[in-house]
Amino acid sequence: MKHVAIAGGTDETRLLLRGLVRLHHHRVVAEGFGPETLSEIPKDATDPVVLIDADLEDAKWSEPVQRFTQASPSARVVLLTASRSPQVETHARSLGVAALLHRPFAVHELVEAIEPA
Repeated sequence: MKHVAIAGGTDETRLLLRGLVRLHHHRVVAEGFGPETLSEIPKDATDPVVLIDADLEDAKWSEPVQRFTQASPSARVVLLTASRSPQVETHARSLGVAALLHRPFAVHELVEAIEPA
């Protein structure tokens, strides 16, 4: 079981992600609209996975994500994006994002991003 945080996106997107995460026997430990969600992840969450549905080129997100990945090297950050731009991927990787899920994605891709083999 992984500890998962869901940040960004719409209420509907977070509801869907929360349901899928729980369906696959993982625990949602934090959830919210903005980057402040990163600071709400419990310190005792073991190797958390953070699903982020946001534009990381926005300083509102990029700076907190980079701070989080530097402060929490055991965390796995997954970006959910509709973009297929190499620049977006390069930027996300520079911030410490471990994986990108390009919309539309299959449920098994989400599960594999949360708990890679």
